[in-house]
Amino acid sequence: MTREEDFLRRWDDERAFHAAWGKMISLKVQEQLAPIIAPLRPDYFLRTAVWPRTKDSQKLVEKAFYRNKNYKSPYEDITDKVGTRFVVLLGTDVRIVETALVSMDNWDFSKDRDYEEEQKKNPLQFAYAAVHYVVRPKHDVEFEGVWIPADTPCEVQIKTLLQHAYSELTHDTIYKPQIEATPAMRRNAAKAMALLEATNDYFEKVAEDVNEALTSVRQMTADLSSVYRAAVGLDPKPTVLEGLLLSAYENGAASEYVHQIEKMLKENPFIVERIKDRIGQKNPLFSQPSVLLVYLLILQSPRRAKAVWPLTLGEMEPLLNDFGESIH
Repeated sequence: MTREEDFLRRWDDERAFHAAWGKMISLKVQEQLAPIIAPLRPDYFLRTAVWPRTKDSQKLVEKAFYRNKNYKSPYEDITDKVGTRFVVLLGTDVRIVETALVSMDNWDFSKDRDYEEEQKKNPLQFAYAAVHYVVRPKHDVEFEGVWIPADTPCEVQIKTLLQHAYSELTHDTIYKPQIEATPAMRRNAAKAMALLEATNDYFEKVAEDVNEALTSVRQMTADLSSVYRAAVGLDPKPTVLEGLLLSAYENGAASEYVHQIEKMLKENPFIVERIKDRIGQKNPLFSQPSVLLVYLLILQSPRRAKAVWPLTLGEMEPLLNDFGESIH
């Protein structure tokens, strides 16, 4: 049996538990990420589906024996037999995923690549940028009926959407060449990476400006959610409708709007029952915490409330009717 055949025989025997380990990491990191980014969901925060991939057998053999890697023990030394990736929008989001990854206490990890550290060492060089970890279970672990031995490696890549696009473009030419990269290819790749870094900086600035502008709105949603949860006994489910309602009504709210809403609900307990009824009817408006603010402004001034309503008046009619008002 040749070394290649022996290598592939072992890979065929062990591929299943490598795949299970990659899947376990993919799911556990998303579970750990969820409370960090709430109320965003991981499937929204992460810009591509997270799913592990085991290495193609032929490519694995090529890496082990035909790329001048000088492995002492090729099978053990190759740490990306299975890999998974987390793709986010901004560079700052990369660190959020890292926080989730390194906070798990049932695996060991080592950082194989950190683009920020590489930039500090080579500030004039523009090259492939991402964060790479190798993650290994501390002990044998079972996942979905598969036993995964301790120390099984999985490569975890964390990168921005721009970095991901760059790596997809250059994967088979610059870093893992199927053909020999020419100086022009390398020069254009470096220019592309420089542009991507600049674009990410602009993205970060835009995000910072947006977050600053949304601070007051987010605080209102948090305050209204607290009142909603206490009064209705259900968790609100803010969607894009929450933003539309707050953009229309936030300027009309007095500074003591929370106290006013609590007083309104105490004096008009039927409002809570109406909200519950409409939730049962699958009307998403009544799952928005800002629906309480709309009720308050209808109580204070139906005419003004109708004037700034951001949707159709027909959609406002149930709220108006609850106070004996109409859309006409």
